[in-house]
Amino acid sequence: MLLFIPMPSSNARPWYREPGSFIAIAALIVSVTAVAVGIYEAALQRRHDRAEVWPRLELQTFVSDDGAVLRVENTGLGPALIRYVSVKVDGKPERSWPAAMHDLFGGPPPPFSTSTVFGHAVRPGDRTIVAGLPPKAVPPNYFKWIGRVAMQVCYASVFDDEYWMVSDTFGKSSVWHQVSSCPNQSPDADL
Repeated sequence: MLLFIPMPSSNARPWYREPGSFIAIAALIVSVTAVAVGIYEAALQRRHDRAEVWPRLELQTFVSDDGAVLRVENTGLGPALIRYVSVKVDGKPERSWPAAMHDLFGGPPPPFSTSTVFGHAVRPGDRTIVAGLPPKAVPPNYFKWIGRVAMQVCYASVFDDEYWMVSDTFGKSSVWHQVSSCPNQSPDADL
């Protein structure tokens, strides 16, 4: 059997001048552009998704006719998963709110209420009172008195690879910063 292989003629056009080559190059450019746009849009969507569930915890204190409270509030857009809580009175670490109140009052404190936030999720808009004093137990110089308390809370977003630490000395300003991970909570802490 004989195979016939056509020989190019001297007046044949080069491949890049063929109409089919233009169509193939145009299709390749459109395909590469579509992939690049898709990758860019996916990156934008990931950033948007993370911003849509960004938590922001605030540590606050208030005095009213009902008494005084220390609270944690999520003013962000997504739930905050609390991974670490630290409380200090006059620079001394405390293991619980009762111990902190004992040091604040310089002895047995009057009746008060507490709540644990470690290991909990705080939904957007939620406020959790971590310590509360009835009206009769509120010291007359409350904001100077509560200024002796420093609190740190480390929390994560639902993506669990984004962590923030908020630090506050009550009566002063809060400071937030992103951290690579939260410290380990002391096993005997009840905060």
